[in-house]
Amino acid sequence: MDLTTTYMGLKLKNPIIASSQPLTMELDNVKKIEDAGASAVVLYSLFEEQINQEAKELDHFLSTYSESFAEALSYFPEPKEYRNLHAEEYLEYIAKLKKSVQIPVIASLNGVSTGGWIQYSKKMQEAGADALELNIYYIPADPYTKPQDVEQMYLDDLKAVKSNVTI
Repeated sequence: MDLTTTYMGLKLKNPIIASSQPLTMELDNVKKIEDAGASAVVLYSLFEEQINQEAKELDHFLSTYSESFAEALSYFPEPKEYRNLHAEEYLEYIAKLKKSVQIPVIASLNGVSTGGWIQYSKKMQEAGADALELNIYYIPADPYTKPQDVEQMYLDDLKAVKSNVTI
């Protein structure tokens, strides 16, 4: 029986896709998921808010003691000790998965700004992701915001990402 299907432009051997879940966070688990017959895997989301928070923390550490005595330079974290771990590890994980499994890897980005989406969608593509799942986290707090304006914002974000990646 032929169960091939198409999803997000990807030709899959069947319609079974492992969704974003704790199991997809470990390479060995994804291999088992592939062995069990899944035709693709969706990774856990990389949250733009996490990326921004990590950048703010790094800026804090690098600037807090900038006007201090030279002896205070030991307060600075070494670059290898403090880097944007979550985002970099996520991108490295995509690359490792692509080398280890044959099924498509769908990266997931949960963003709030167009700029963040474009930057990280490009990085996810460069890391080897076969497709992107984009999640928008925007709460329209202004009661006068028209639903059409919110929908248009979503469409504009999607167009911006699509114009900067090929997957």
